[in-house]
Formats: sequence, structure tokens, C-alpha cells
Amino acid sequence: MTIRKRLARLGNDQRHRFQGTFERYGLKAGYRGQEATILLREVRLLGNQQLMTDHLWFNLTKGFQKLGQLKAGDVIQFDGRVNSYLKGYQGNLFAATEIDYQVSWPTKITRISGGKRPPLPDWWELVDFIQDRNQA
Repeated sequence: MTIRKRLARLGNDQRHRFQGTFERYGLKAGYRGQEATILLREVRLLGNQQLMTDHLWFNLTKGFQKLGQLKAGDVIQFDGRVNSYLKGYQGNLFAATEIDYQVSWPTKITRISGGKRPPLPDWWELVDFIQDRNQA
């Protein structure tokens, strides 16, 4: 069983509390241009600390933005609901796809390690900020 199948066993009928370690910011192509993302590693179910997945990508929502400029290793807690999605390239009839699982709709996002952090730049400077940090 792949590790993400543990997420599937939780089901999607209720929200759960998770904890993950911030790795880095990222960018992805979106409907209106580039969208900022956040990568969390070693995502665990809070309570029993069971490892649910080795990583999760999230959109950089207002909830994550309020945490300020995160540093690698910062521990983040959040509530979310397990959701399935179709993984793989879907523009080719013969491309392999599979059902995978993620945590969606994060709320009650808090940083439980580290001191006060400066705020993230405004949107028009955020893309440059992320690109500069990822090059370093």
C-alpha cells in the first residue's frame, strides 16, 4: 500500500488536524498566470502522529500567507479534508492516470515553531520573492 492510501482510509466525510514541515514556496501555471504554492513535508495526522504522506502541495492561500515568511523546518498545523483527484497527464488518451489523495480546504492554519516572521511581499513582488528564494 502506498503511503497516500492512508489518507484514503481517513475518508472525506470529516475534517482532520494535520501537521507538516515547511520545505519551500513554489509557483505553478494557473488560470490567471503564475500562482504561488507551498510545499509541506512529512505530513502527519495530529493525535497519533501517523505519517500520512511524504509531501503535500497547497495553494498559498490567505491562511498560509498570514504566517509570514516561512523558513525551511517550520512546523505548520492545519485542519483539512481528504480529497481524491486524478493524477497524471489528462490531455492524451493513452497517458497513464491514477486516483491519488490529497488534503484540501486547509483552515485553522498555525505555525507552531519559530519566532515572529516578517510578512510576505504583496502579490506583484511575491513571484520574484519565491524565485529568488528557490535559486538560493
